[in-house]
Amino acid sequence: MKKHVLIVGKRFSGLIKYLEENGYDYTVLRDIKTAKFKDKKFKHRVLCDFSSDEKIIESLKQLKVQPDAVVSIYEAYISAAAFIAEYFGLFGLPREAAKACTDKELMRKKFAEAPEKISPEFREIKSYNDAREFAETHGFPLIMKPANLSKSLLVTKSENFEELRKNYERSMATIEQVYKKYAPDATPKLLIEEFLVGHVYSVDAFVDADGEPHVMREIVDYQTGYEVGYEDNFHYSRILPTKLSADEQAALLKCARLGCVALGMKNSPAHIEIIMTAGGPRIVEIGARNGGYRERMYRLANGIDITGNMLRLAFGEKPEISEMKNEPVAVLELFPFSPGEFVGLENEETLRKLPSLEYLSIKAEPSEFVGKSSDGYKATAIIILHNSDAERFAKDLDFVNSSVRVMTR
Repeated sequence: MKKHVLIVGKRFSGLIKYLEENGYDYTVLRDIKTAKFKDKKFKHRVLCDFSSDEKIIESLKQLKVQPDAVVSIYEAYISAAAFIAEYFGLFGLPREAAKACTDKELMRKKFAEAPEKISPEFREIKSYNDAREFAETHGFPLIMKPANLSKSLLVTKSENFEELRKNYERSMATIEQVYKKYAPDATPKLLIEEFLVGHVYSVDAFVDADGEPHVMREIVDYQTGYEVGYEDNFHYSRILPTKLSADEQAALLKCARLGCVALGMKNSPAHIEIIMTAGGPRIVEIGARNGGYRERMYRLANGIDITGNMLRLAFGEKPEISEMKNEPVAVLELFPFSPGEFVGLENEETLRKLPSLEYLSIKAEPSEFVGKSSDGYKATAIIILHNSDAERFAKDLDFVNSSVRVMTR
């Protein structure tokens, strides 16, 4: 009999395809607030109001079969998935850990209990005066960010008090709207924290039922928008393999492990973002999910089955993360340098002919307004490059970096 997987929140085409190809049955417990065609019946869908445990239970009673595993790959539904796994007595993230993984204030408090310093100083702010007081004691630059959103939405960097005031006012003017769109059941909360000087990296892990983190050895190097000329703090590129030294890699992997343990994670993937500072690695955040694009990145670069490992944890099994190869991969998210109406991608025709082009998705329609991540917009275009020939890959990546831009008017 097929094992039945309950997907919490909303479907993801890559996961659905994987389940169908590997002989699983599934149901999507779909968020009624964002679902289309609410009045229609779909074979693999049950609508759910995620606003309370009681309403979730009402929807669970509509399931035709009790699931064998519960998964969620979207930040907004991690806590609900933890509750549902507990409700059915299945392997899942402990609820306390789920709360810490989806609220950066709670997360920072857990990190502060680690045996080593692994994260920056921070404070929740409810007014500009709160932000100013933090700045007066910690200095600039500083980062403001929502406590429970993802994808760099509303993340801003301030170099002085004037920028701090403007960024605070701009964030507060749009925060309700952005939360309503991307995290409708979460309470808006804004944090301010030290700006960590150093390059950004990430690593994924799989934490088993014993709470043991199986941290992948393959570290992803980031470039931020600021580093490539944008006035915007987002992840412009994600690249494998890393350029870190062996000692730096060891320090980063140790830090990642400490972070997972500090949060009390179990039965869950983990996506750990880290900045390598002069004082050592510092965790930006840990998500109880795999990082964006990691299924493709690790499959292309290392032959590792990310989705399969996520499912192994959901069934209480150990992950299998040994790499089969080591080839270069890059994922680039393009935003406009100047917000405006979308015209197209500069040099798109040449881009489409690159030998290393694995994937191109243009998210905006002509004349659609496109803007900054810090203003609540998502990427205008996504590019994935891969090639077993490292020299050819480097040339194609250089072309994208130097010649492909989002054009606006």
